[in-house]
Amino acid sequence: MVGGTLRDIRSHVSGLSAPTGPYAVVCARTAREPVPLAGERFDSREDAERAADMADEYHSALRRYDPEAPRHHLIVRDAAGPPAPRSNADSDVRLRYVAFCHDVSGAVFEALSETGFRAAESAAMETYLTLAEVVEDRDDFCLAMLWSAMNELDIGLDAADQRTVVDAAAELFGGTTRGATRPAPTVGSALERTLARLDEASFLDGYDVAACAGGDAWEATFADYALAERTGRLPTLPIAVDLVRRLPDRPVAFTEATPLADRRWRLRVEAVDLSDSNADDPAGLVSLDAADEGRLNETDYRL
Repeated sequence: MVGGTLRDIRSHVSGLSAPTGPYAVVCARTAREPVPLAGERFDSREDAERAADMADEYHSALRRYDPEAPRHHLIVRDAAGPPAPRSNADSDVRLRYVAFCHDVSGAVFEALSETGFRAAESAAMETYLTLAEVVEDRDDFCLAMLWSAMNELDIGLDAADQRTVVDAAAELFGGTTRGATRPAPTVGSALERTLARLDEASFLDGYDVAACAGGDAWEATFADYALAERTGRLPTLPIAVDLVRRLPDRPVAFTEATPLADRRWRLRVEAVDLSDSNADDPAGLVSLDAADEGRLNETDYRL
């Protein structure tokens, strides 16, 4: 399956990497390190260039299922130097969207293979191949792939297994943190950075984060979410994968999703204390039932 292929390619990239190496590989158009290069450093330009070739193979494997999988223009740069400039051309805005979808999908398929949930991996790919036959907009192939993985996780795994897969996908998606140790972010600041990442990728349009009174909880409001549904469910998987990779030692749960006017959603995020023996496994990391499902059926409600 695709997850095993992607894992094999990643292992070759990891074999070339060096934790304190001076070189990194980025996409010249998005200025980001795409999966499976995120967080990786290399001792020589030659090793970095070989890793870039492996990354091209990674995305070629995805392109067998989605012809629109991105073709990154990968360049080697000094990891300690200033960030590469980001292009805002329309074609590159689209690239950021498609690349984000595929980076999350690739990490999730890898995680399903790595954690042994092969039946869910196979079911997700079968669902995607069925959907791909009726997709009209080629840009929607990447979204269909991500939705298929989310849906099979949602219906096939319990909360504990979902957390296992999301934790593994988060590590694969973000890469290992290199260099100087940084202070651990708060849940609120990490949530803001996650939504900024999705906003940059045009996966949503505008967001706000506010702390809730009386506890470790935050409410995020965002608009034009690419995976929004009318089924009474908010798919949260891409938000969870990016947020969890920023908070590897601070479990969180998504506890309430409310549809609002003007294609907006409000999502409640809570910190979870797993040292409490009565605490449940973090929930809502794949999807969440809408708190006001009737709102989705109002005539003036638009997704």
